[in-house]
Amino acid sequence: MQRVPVSVLFAISFSLMPAPQSCGGVVENGNFVSHVQSLRDLTFDEDTGLYVAPTNTERANFALAAATLLSGDIATAETQAAVVNYEVVQYTDSVSTDVYYGLREVNNTPTRGWGSYFVNLSAAHDVLLEVPHPRFDTNSWDVAARAFRDSDSRGFMMAGAHRNTNGASTADVAHLSDSIFQEVHEAWVGESAERTAYSIHGFNDENHAFPAGTDAVLSSGDGTVSTAVNALDDQLDGAGFLSYAYNTLNVNDAANVAVNELVDGTTFASLGGTTNKQGVYSRGQGGDFVHVELEQSIRFDESNRSAAAGAIASAITAVPEPSSVALMGLVTVIAWIRRIHPRRFCRTP
Repeated sequence: MQRVPVSVLFAISFSLMPAPQSCGGVVENGNFVSHVQSLRDLTFDEDTGLYVAPTNTERANFALAAATLLSGDIATAETQAAVVNYEVVQYTDSVSTDVYYGLREVNNTPTRGWGSYFVNLSAAHDVLLEVPHPRFDTNSWDVAARAFRDSDSRGFMMAGAHRNTNGASTADVAHLSDSIFQEVHEAWVGESAERTAYSIHGFNDENHAFPAGTDAVLSSGDGTVSTAVNALDDQLDGAGFLSYAYNTLNVNDAANVAVNELVDGTTFASLGGTTNKQGVYSRGQGGDFVHVELEQSIRFDESNRSAAAGAIASAITAVPEPSSVALMGLVTVIAWIRRIHPRRFCRTP
């Protein structure tokens, strides 16, 4: 086993230290998935004309607040969020007992449709769960929120408007490079996109010429089958779903056979996520991106949503992350301190 230099461990320990709790901001608790549902219900609907495209300055200010929140400087994040009329909420999930810090519009009253964003500063897995179409892709938010909590992942992102709020694709953050959603993605995946993002979408099998009974279509967006895609395909298959993965490999290539048997990976090109802006950015930085399309068979049934979320969470925990035994021990100790003695890190602005 390769040893990690002490200097590196020190730097990592400093970056992973639990953030001070927000002593003067908004403090709430409850079931996180139910809270996400309430936020989804506040998102702007189709053809309402309510989405407000952010200016360059607003995007830059939001990116700064998001990066500061991820760093754990809650007091400064609160000040920066206020500049864009957002607030930081400290939310304790009643199921996992984890503490999340979220960016929401002030008084939880959406006025621009920019979305809601949460971080887990003591996460076990440096992964993001993203929901670009919370209204268009029915119940995609539910699967993502469950997977975020169950996998103990780093970040949760949900857009704030239907993709067609001001007309066709006017608020489709998966294909807009100038959205707040994109700014947070770039701020949270890391300089080299070391945090893998799982983007949760939905489809109707009737609109595609896929093999009968297709429940899920996965993709890394670049025509390959990544380790993360392969792991998720395994977990979904193990949960009883029929999962495939878009790729451009030869049909007999071992990587294609592993996820599709002898079905050509290009069969699923319509859901390949090749132009998804978050995926394009992550791959451009040298990182991974997992595009997850779930059929109505999963999204319209609560037990299937729970099972799919569990499969995603299991895949996240199964994919190796850059670490050593010493580092994992360090993360465990820090997480324990965070849970047992949260107030010792609290400070006033």
